[in-house]
Amino acid sequence: MVYSLLLHTANGAFPLPVTDIFSEESFDTEADGVRVTYRSFAAHGMTGVEVTAGSDEARTCFFSVCGEGAGELYSFDELITKERVIRQSPHDYKKYSFRIDGSAMPALAVRTDETVIFLSDHPGHCDNYTTQHYMPDAHKFCFSSGDPGGSPNFDGERFAPYYHKVGGGVTHTFRYFIKRCDAASIKAIRREMFLMTDAAFGDACGKLYHAVSFGSNYMHYRRNESGTSRFWIVPGIQYANCQYARDSFYQTWILPAEMEYECYRAFRKDWITRAENPLFYLIWSYRVAAKGGQPDLALAKKAFDIMMDCLHKGGRGEFLPNGDEHGAFRNWFDICCYEFDDIDAYSQGICVCALRAARELGFDIGDEYELATECYLSLFNGEYLPLSRKKPWLSVDVSVGDLLHALLFGQTILPDGIMLSTYDRIMHSRAATPYGVKVVSAPDGEYLPIEAYGAYGFVHPEMARMDLGRYANGGSYHIYEMMFHIAAYLHGAPDAVDNMIRRLFIDLNFDGATHEYMHTVKGNGVKANQGWNAAIWAMWDKLCRDGRGDVRFFAAAEKRLGELQ
Repeated sequence: MVYSLLLHTANGAFPLPVTDIFSEESFDTEADGVRVTYRSFAAHGMTGVEVTAGSDEARTCFFSVCGEGAGELYSFDELITKERVIRQSPHDYKKYSFRIDGSAMPALAVRTDETVIFLSDHPGHCDNYTTQHYMPDAHKFCFSSGDPGGSPNFDGERFAPYYHKVGGGVTHTFRYFIKRCDAASIKAIRREMFLMTDAAFGDACGKLYHAVSFGSNYMHYRRNESGTSRFWIVPGIQYANCQYARDSFYQTWILPAEMEYECYRAFRKDWITRAENPLFYLIWSYRVAAKGGQPDLALAKKAFDIMMDCLHKGGRGEFLPNGDEHGAFRNWFDICCYEFDDIDAYSQGICVCALRAARELGFDIGDEYELATECYLSLFNGEYLPLSRKKPWLSVDVSVGDLLHALLFGQTILPDGIMLSTYDRIMHSRAATPYGVKVVSAPDGEYLPIEAYGAYGFVHPEMARMDLGRYANGGSYHIYEMMFHIAAYLHGAPDAVDNMIRRLFIDLNFDGATHEYMHTVKGNGVKANQGWNAAIWAMWDKLCRDGRGDVRFFAAAEKRLGELQ
């Protein structure tokens, strides 16, 4: 394989005088009127490169590392067998539904007698325009900081070329890393890409599970095209180029404080009224303050007022979230409809945690904390804590508020008896499948009929079309099941750590990554690299650092990731 570095301008592609892409080298040169500064260096067993373009006059350009010769070409997801341009960003944060030939990592691997992996900085540093152009029939690839345009062999969104603007003091820098290794399968290649991300941009701790968790979120960082901050974070490649409220709260738990704060600042004011968003904003504001940051107290006050309004809709201490006219979109379980006066355990528990956060931030909550706690506990039906007062279903999200409260304030909300009874009921029912525990199920653990997800005779059309075992219709959500196990562990469940290990392995055994959910009928993982799963690493790390966690979980994760072939 012969490698080269090119500068692309509107006039064509211009080779740069790199002697050896794997060696340390520095030079200044000029190509097509654009000044280029190149520096390569050794870092953590890799070659790091920073190449910068500038000009006295307004110009446009991008860089590509190209390879020509025999070899198998891999994206983060798969072996590439036909020409494709793979992207990380759709460039329209308002467009939820789109079709893009995309991959979660701005990375590319070429396999000959060894494997060479190229991995760039997160897309946000390239205006969200990192691309990988695979041309296997021509035995060629280009790994780029811009967009060549076109979508070969793909029937979806169309993309125009994109060149970065330089000139007048504005420069463009492409930062990437190269690693030689012996990874010979997609699982092993993914593992190396995660490790490279952590080594280059994280804490370089060398821990595989940390690398998987950190790497997936670092690479979801984007330039904030809405303008509310410089950067924000997307939940995953399958979403628009937009940050989501609850996802970002979890995702940023593993990121450096300055990156987290950018995402916190990006929180859009029009999000505050929706679902459990005011609760998360208050909790996040407290978390920022606890780390020594400066929370936005004005926006926190708005979140506080909305929370109090929702508390005053019903009886004392009952949190009734804002939803749509059908009772849907009132919490993460978006297309499940609730009657308007129904109390769901997930939202109620988070409300208790948010009230505590609000009090710590200086807001006058009166006796609402005690009343909301009493309401939360009153949902227990003598056998388990159900999905809601009017939906007596088994649900693994009922202890989320309890766990967040324990992590942030050092104590759980639920009595041990309620949590352990609920845990035992779910884990010894048909809710437990070979592909994870169903996020919601009938009292005996069986799949629910579709009408169980409705209210007032209305079932959301998206829910009505959901096949059994998919998404909220009995799918197994990684984050919610793992948080359920962690909460149970804090209450003394003897099998909780073993269940955490089992659930993590379900994802890792599938393809070496974690997913939004596992389809509990088909057994496939959906949405690899779902960002919010990283919160599980952060939560367990905190417990271990506080002397409360069991290191067996991390040890098992390292061993399994190291074994993936």
